[in-house]
Amino acid sequence: MNTEMWVAIAAALIAAAALYFNWLSTRAAIRAARAAEEQTRIQQQLRIDAAQPYVWVDIRPDDATGTLLNLVVGNSGPTVASNVRVKVEPPLPVIEQLRERVDTAQERLGDGLQSLAPGRSLVWPLGQGFNLLKDKGRQAYTFMITADGPFGPVPPLAYMVDMSDWRGLLDRPAGSLHQLTIAVKELTKEISKQV
Repeated sequence: MNTEMWVAIAAALIAAAALYFNWLSTRAAIRAARAAEEQTRIQQQLRIDAAQPYVWVDIRPDDATGTLLNLVVGNSGPTVASNVRVKVEPPLPVIEQLRERVDTAQERLGDGLQSLAPGRSLVWPLGQGFNLLKDKGRQAYTFMITADGPFGPVPPLAYMVDMSDWRGLLDRPAGSLHQLTIAVKELTKEISKQV
């Protein structure tokens, strides 16, 4: 073998090594490009999700009385929710004096609200908790919510609220406004006595 043959073999080995490392580099570049595309997709989805409304439904004690239970529908998201529909299964319990009002609310929510602004809540009274809660057994209600946001339909949301979880809870309104009202009434009585 002459020198030219050794140079050709060395060049072929160097070319093969370069081809191998080029192949490795290409694979790494392809993986990086796919990861960048996936990251871009995730960022776009995060931007869309952050701009969508967040519509929720709950059964909550009334802030003023603590005795009444209310059906509350709200939007905690940053944008307006439109075509808001709420289905409740089975129908919610209600005292007889409020039946028409609650039936209308459930029908209205089933048909759909045209819009629900950010930070807005709609409240319908169901009745006193002691009249609505059963003594035993579960009292579960499934809420199914659909709505549209600025980027189209919001993913549907379904969850269960079991009113039996509230049995035996302290029935007192929370917050300083209730306490302040009581204090003002007491002060008013005391001033009336003095006058």
